[in-house]
This record gives sequence, structure tokens and C-alpha cells, in this order.
Amino acid sequence: MAVALNRLAQRSATVAALILVLVQLVRRLRRRKPSCPAVPGHWLLSNLPELLRHTHKNTHLEMFTSHHTLLGRTISYQMPGKPFVIDTTCPKNIEHMLKSNFNNYEKGSWFRVPLTELLGDGIFNVDGALWHSQRKTASRMFTAQLFKDHIWHVVAKNSKKVRSILEHSADTATNIDIFNLMNRFTLDTIGEIGFGADIGSLKDPSSPFLASFDHAQKSSYFRFFLPSPVWRVMRLLGIGTERGSRRHFELLDGYSLKVVRDLAKQAQEKSSAGPSFVGLFLQDALSRGEEPSEKFLRDLVLNFLIAGRDTTAQALSWTIFCIKGDPRVEDLLTKELADVLQAGSKDGSKELSYDQVGKLPYLQAVVNEALRLYPSVPTDSKVAISDDELPDGTFVPRGTVVEFNPYAMARDCDLWGSDAGEFRPERWLNLEEPPSPYKFPVFNAGPRECLGKRLAYLEMKAVLAQVFTSVSLELAISRDAVMPQSSITIGMSSGLPCAVRRLSQEVLTAESRAAGL
Repeated sequence: MAVALNRLAQRSATVAALILVLVQLVRRLRRRKPSCPAVPGHWLLSNLPELLRHTHKNTHLEMFTSHHTLLGRTISYQMPGKPFVIDTTCPKNIEHMLKSNFNNYEKGSWFRVPLTELLGDGIFNVDGALWHSQRKTASRMFTAQLFKDHIWHVVAKNSKKVRSILEHSADTATNIDIFNLMNRFTLDTIGEIGFGADIGSLKDPSSPFLASFDHAQKSSYFRFFLPSPVWRVMRLLGIGTERGSRRHFELLDGYSLKVVRDLAKQAQEKSSAGPSFVGLFLQDALSRGEEPSEKFLRDLVLNFLIAGRDTTAQALSWTIFCIKGDPRVEDLLTKELADVLQAGSKDGSKELSYDQVGKLPYLQAVVNEALRLYPSVPTDSKVAISDDELPDGTFVPRGTVVEFNPYAMARDCDLWGSDAGEFRPERWLNLEEPPSPYKFPVFNAGPRECLGKRLAYLEMKAVLAQVFTSVSLELAISRDAVMPQSSITIGMSSGLPCAVRRLSQEVLTAESRAAGL
């Protein structure tokens, strides 16, 4: 019986998709097209089959890069039931969209509808006054005083926990998934900084919250490709990429509401474990005699969890992956860390201090280079409110999605030189001035530039300093097996399993070999 129902559900979804395709074909005849090269596609389904095929194989980012190499910096895609999508790697186009003509480009229903169940009315999913007010309030968490007195304390504490976990892995000769560990580190860190909440994932890696978070994002990502009625039916029936999504979203809602209620109780009792994002919004509302809804605060929690967990954890993991692919870079990095920590040590602890974070130019170059090649948000998009023309002459009909692609940009030899696809931190040390944020848009740019940019750099430097001064890592799988995951952000589909040894053991082993022992 269950098998028959499942087959009926799949057939219903297929019929719905075909009806939408026919409607799309009629609409396509009536609307104006972007004036840039179109990626060739299926006569009926356009680019959807290729997009889904590469997405399922986790090769979607290489597909985009290949299309740009063949067709140019500005190209277009089509999918049934969706608006035209312009994908660009041109810095001038990106500056036009994110800054010069900012008011003509919004998240729009293209972005909001697939992500509403996850992000609701949070800062990353809204436009206009609602976005502006949230950004203004959230920016108060990033003052210099808070960084030094509160944020650094949390980052340093959790970085040491990461080191302890790695040293335990070395002592017990057990492999560890670095990608999973970095997600746990950033989740606990943003939980304490953002909500004053002890999520405890570094202590308990089996938390179901972690799995639900990942599943919710992946199912949300596929909603960008499928017509809305199709994925809604799939969600209702629990099939395909929506299998289990209802349960995972319910778990996220339950957890977020618990955080909100705990913070609301603290605010009413005028007690708090420390400053927090949600706490700031609560204080603002209470000072005006208002009481924000639990739904609004729930949306804030999940938006800041995504911002604070995923992107930084992924950047850390890809940075470690890049470093482990070049022993020369690792040697230079460990030498800089040793020199700076030795010079700044006053109590013999050789622990990285807040003031030393800005005195590591090679580490900064390593992080920037890894972010260039593996941007945490590999593609991002807006929707044109009115007809427009990009600086490269591309006509943009209203309602068109304009997407910029930092991943493909990083591999553009005209932008970054003939060695664009190589991991070479030195390119950052030889620059006369930093690259334009529209050439290096890994933190977005313009009015919506990432508020957490400074926090991300701080976390990355703190953890990398702990890792590369305490242990030696060795990939437990081939480098070719490590691939970007098909999701909103650039996860690792395989994880990053590594063998771990204490650095002191590595040094002793090298000395023993040199002595012929």
C-alpha cells in the first residue's frame, strides 16, 4: 500500500511539473530576454536537467566555471517555472548591482520563498525597512569594546577546546572529521556570542540539532531549482529532496523557540549572561514598550546561527584543506606563528592574544587565499525591480535574477593571473592595495556587506593558530574525494577526515630519523 501511494505521489509531482513547464513555455514567448549568451539547454526543460545532474553529483560549481570559460563573464540560465537567471563574474556588474544601483535589486520572492521556512523574516531574507532596522540593531554587537571584552573571550575559550579535542584524537589514535569539528566550534561560538546560550556541540557531537541544520539547508537549496508547487507537494508527501524535511524544520523551530523564551525571561528579570544579538532586539523592543513576537525572534536565531556557524566553519575547513595540500605553505605558517607567539609571550604560555591577531600577515594571506578559492557563499543573487542595463551592456529585464559567482571569479585568469586556480598566499603579500570588494566579494559588498566579517577572521585566526601549533593533520581520504556540497553555502560533501598527531611527536620523530634511530 505504501509503495503504491509513493508511486502515486511521484506521478502527481511529475504531472504538476509538466503543467508548469507548459505554462512556462507560454510565458517565455511573451517576456523579454537578457541580452547575454544563454547556456544551451533542453528544448523543453531548459537548463534544469543539467543543473540537477551536477547538483546531485556536487559538481555544480565547476559546471558554472566551465560555462563562464566557454561563454564569457555574463551568461544566462533558464528553468521551468522560474525567472531568467543572469550569472556574472564581472566586477563592474557586481558593483553596479550591490552598490551603484542598489535600490533596483532586492532579494525578492525568488530568494524569500525557498528560504522562508528556514529564515523567515530574518535579516538575510528580507529587503527594505525590515532589513535596515535589523542591520542597524545587529551592528551594535560589533563594537571594538565588545570584541576585546566579550567576543575574544568566547573565541579563545572555544579555540582551546578544539585543540583539546584534537590532542585527545592524537592520544587515542582515532581519526576525526575536521569539517564536523569546525561546525561544532562555530555553532558553540555563535550560540554564546549571539544568544548567551550553551549549545554544547563541542562536548556532544551527536546532537540531533547539527543534522537537522544541515538537512534543512540542503532541502532549501534544491527549492531554488524546482517550481514552487512541485517542491511543496514533495514536502507534503515527504519524498525526494524533501524527505524528512518537516521533522528537521520542526526540530529547528523547537530549539530556536527555547532559546528565545530563555532570553525573554532573562530580559524580563533584567539578568543576562552577557550581550547577545537577540538580547539587543529584546532590549530595543522593551525600551519602546513593545514585545516582539516569538516568530520574529525565532527567525533572528536561525539567521544568526547560519551566518555564524556555516560560513566560518566552511572557510576554516577549506583553509586547512588548502594548507595540507602545500607543505611549503604549512612550514611558512607554522614559522610565523612560532615567531609571533614566542615574541609576545610574557608568561611562557605562548598563547595567541587578542593584540597578536593582527600581527600575522602570512596567516591573513593564507585565509584570504583559501576564501578566494572556496568562498563560503559561492553564488549569491538579487532580483531586478525594473529594467536595467549592466556596465558590460547586458540588458536586464525586470524580474530577472542577477547572480554573482565568486567561485568562478576566483578561477578567472584575467582577474587573478595565469595561476588563478592555484593556492598561492603570496599573491596577497605582493598587492600594492587590497582588491576591490567587487573583485573579491566573498563577504558580499556594498550596503549589505557581511556584518560578521571581522568576527569570521578572528575565529579563523584563533583556531588555525591553535591547530598548527599543537598538532599535525594528515588527510585520511584522497584530496580528489573532498568536494563542495550542494547547498546554500560551500560545505564539504565528504567531510574532512584526518589523522592527528601531536606536533611534539612529529618533531621527535623527525629528530629520530635525522639521528638514524
